[in-house]
Amino acid sequence: MGAEVLLYGYGIVCLSMLAFNVLYGLHLRSDDRRMDAKAEIIRRHVTEQLERLQENPSGPAQTIQASHLAWMRRRLSHVNYLLAFDRILNELDSQDEIYQSYMKQMQPVFLYLATAYWKRENTQAAYFCYFLARHKLRRHMEIDQIQQVMLSYLQKDSLYCKINAWKALCSFGSPSVIVKALQELSAGEASQLHEKVITEALLTYTGDPGDLIETLWARLEGFSVPTQRAILDYIRFQSGGYGGRMLEILRDDRRDKELRLSAVRYFGRYPDPAARPLLLEFLQDRDPTHWEFAAISATSLARYDGQEVADALLRAMNSSNWYIRSNAASSLEAHGLSYEDMLQVLGGGDRYAREMLTYRLKAKRLEEEAALSAAEETNTRRKEEPVGV
Repeated sequence: MGAEVLLYGYGIVCLSMLAFNVLYGLHLRSDDRRMDAKAEIIRRHVTEQLERLQENPSGPAQTIQASHLAWMRRRLSHVNYLLAFDRILNELDSQDEIYQSYMKQMQPVFLYLATAYWKRENTQAAYFCYFLARHKLRRHMEIDQIQQVMLSYLQKDSLYCKINAWKALCSFGSPSVIVKALQELSAGEASQLHEKVITEALLTYTGDPGDLIETLWARLEGFSVPTQRAILDYIRFQSGGYGGRMLEILRDDRRDKELRLSAVRYFGRYPDPAARPLLLEFLQDRDPTHWEFAAISATSLARYDGQEVADALLRAMNSSNWYIRSNAASSLEAHGLSYEDMLQVLGGGDRYAREMLTYRLKAKRLEEEAALSAAEETNTRRKEEPVGV
């Protein structure tokens, strides 16, 4: 009797799950149909205005109708219509002059929506920031009022809203507004974003990176250390014209360790003869508490020529720290020294160096075998594919 009850109970659970999946699938299909209908309504109105802007190309420029702006304000205040509008904009050519003219005249609507969505729940506010990051005109003008409104989005208690607002401001904000946003984000530990999020958003800036870097550098000391590190990483990815300033950070042992390590990475990307003695000094430092400087210097020295550099990297192969040995081996390979040559030079007498070179040789063989296998598989598929007539 007990087994039958369990069996019937299990059957009821299975039927309930099946019924739920069917109903949920129907609900999703219904949502898709409703979204398609909204997108079609938006497409019809937008197309009408784009055609209006194309009229009389040799005469005075046309403007979109005031009734369209009012209609879009009402419709786009609903997030589902904003989703549909996002879909329509993705179908258009953002480089087209007519598109640019339409979006320029839509700026008052976006400003209205920015104030409207600020009052909404965090999910909708975060999505509106995401929408602006993708479709707002990249004007980078301080007089653009929507930038000031977007700064207030950073004060919301939602992490997603903060991230999307920050990305939006980096996408179309002016350098001074971006600095204000960073000051807001680094004001307290609770509201601070991760350095990688800050750097990745800064890399989406489409204005003059030189202006942005100068504005950030002028206020560098006013930011928290993690934010300073994110700024230095952005500069490393963006420009090689700041060697002198990075060298000051590298030489200043009173600076935070992470900032000096960022400077070491900078000189690995942009070799500078003035930084070479410091990198060699870091590499040859045997203090185990300074292993990070030695390990990153070993990587950075891959782009510095000279026998002195090669000899220092070979000596680093005897380090007891795995990361220092691994980075030194990679840099020596970049200098044209194979792992077999390293074994001959080092003589195989040091256990640490021998273990590292054996590991690197095995890893290299595995990579070569995987590449060969992938190439053979590609060739096999090509032979099996039917030849077109």
